[in-house]
Amino acid sequence: MNIQSLSIKLSAFADELGIPFLETSAKDSINVEQAFLTMAAEIKKKMGSQPTGNKSSGSVEMKSQPIQQNSNCCG
Repeated sequence: MNIQSLSIKLSAFADELGIPFLETSAKDSINVEQAFLTMAAEIKKKMGSQPTGNKSSGSVEMKSQPIQQNSNCCG
């Protein structure tokens, strides 16, 4: 089986699953950024349609406490 026929079969399989198919090459820098952006967009789209238990504002609340420092740092 040659590369072109394998690519066609893989593309058809991805279509059956309803997922995007992109051929990439990190070595030649082909479609790497596009693959990342496509996957990120798909995840965002699927996460946006998921019901959530709480209505988040999209921000993260961080709580902290002061750290007690010793005057002798390394001893």
